[in-house]
Amino acid sequence: MITPPPEYTVMGGDGQEYRNISAAQIRQWFAEGRLEEKSPVIPPDAKDWVFLQSLPEFADLFQPPAPAKKPESLLWKLVIIAGVVLVLLLSLWWMKKHGQH
Repeated sequence: MITPPPEYTVMGGDGQEYRNISAAQIRQWFAEGRLEEKSPVIPPDAKDWVFLQSLPEFADLFQPPAPAKKPESLLWKLVIIAGVVLVLLLSLWWMKKHGQH
C-alpha cells in the first residue's frame, strides 16, 4: 500500500485556512511570497498551529543563500601564465645582455 504524502493546514496571508496542502505547494507559495517564516501551519498528524520556520522539513527555505562563486576563466589563467613566461624571458634577456649567467 502506498502512503500518501503528508498534508498540511496553512493559514494564508489573507486570513483563510487552507487544508490538505502538500509540502510542494507550501514551497511554491513560500517562493511566491504567499507564505513567510511566521505563517501558521498545522503539520500532518498534529493538532496545534506552529510557525512554518519551526518545521525541520522546511528549514532549507530559511537558510541564507550561498555566496555566488566567481567563475574561473580560462582567459584569466592564460594571462597569468603569459605574465610569468614574459617575466622569465625578460630576466633571461637581462642576464644575457649584462653578461650574467
